[in-house]
Amino acid sequence: MPRVLDGHLSRGQLAALLLTANGLTSRQIASELGTTESGIHQRVNEATHALGARSRTHAIAICIARGLIAVDDIAIP
Repeated sequence: MPRVLDGHLSRGQLAALLLTANGLTSRQIASELGTTESGIHQRVNEATHALGARSRTHAIAICIARGLIAVDDIAIP
C-alpha cells in the first residue's frame, strides 16, 4: 500500500474512509475490502495523517469538503 504524505489518498484509504463514514466498523470494512482489521486501521491512520486531520471524523469532513466523498455516497438511516 502506498504511503501518502501530500494530502492525496490511495483508493484503499479513500474506500476505508467512505465505509467508515457509512458507519461500518473496522472489522466490517476489512471483510468488505478483503483485508485485515489491522490493515484497515493502518489505511485510516495513514489517510488521517496525510490529510492533516486530528481524527477519523475530521478526515471524513476534509474528504467531503474537498469533494473526495460525496454526501450522496453516505447512507442516512
